[in-house]
Amino acid sequence: MKLWRCSLILLLSAFSGALQAQLAERFTVISSPGQAPVTENEAYLSEQCAPADLLMFQGCFGEAAAAYNVQLEKFIKEGNQAGIDRACTGLYRAQLLSKTTVLYADSLAKCRPEIIDPLLGKADGEPMFITHPVFEPDPQWLGSAIPGVNYKVTVQFDIDEFGRADNFDFNADDKNLLRYPVFQALKNTRYLPGVEDGKPVKKSKNVVEVVFCLDRGSTCVGNK
Repeated sequence: MKLWRCSLILLLSAFSGALQAQLAERFTVISSPGQAPVTENEAYLSEQCAPADLLMFQGCFGEAAAAYNVQLEKFIKEGNQAGIDRACTGLYRAQLLSKTTVLYADSLAKCRPEIIDPLLGKADGEPMFITHPVFEPDPQWLGSAIPGVNYKVTVQFDIDEFGRADNFDFNADDKNLLRYPVFQALKNTRYLPGVEDGKPVKKSKNVVEVVFCLDRGSTCVGNK
């Protein structure tokens, strides 16, 4: 059996207009044959970031920022770029919510601009990812997909005051084989709920778009 590696390229972009103060993200998942899964490092990152993630979920944003800062330095010493990116994202969001933007300026300067820049200008009260979803395409799709062609799945869903995703509504034109991997990934992801007047609230009409592409000697373009 061939092993497949799902390389997640995060393209964070806030939607405008009616979706203000809702979560709106876009992901590109490029699947390539003959490469080992990356679940081992993902499990390691989840374990290392768990204390900071929990503090975020509990609303202890200042403490979470400090914890992410410690993890950032650890990942930098290890040379773990995925860990650095994850800690940078967590640190930025934690310090934004704790209003300590100056305290960690030097640490954030060590982060890649392509990770931090898309986060600038996001509304304080909108829901946020605490952990990022991992999309694993269905084997049937891997066997039938046309290499180099983008397959888009768009879903709208609610995030309740406890940071749980529910009420998924998929675009009727999206490929059925790819809906479940998106549903499963988003259902298993932890979110920071929306905040109004200092209290967590339910936010509807959150939108996530996922573009799947099979890279088998063909070029996958993530922005189509």
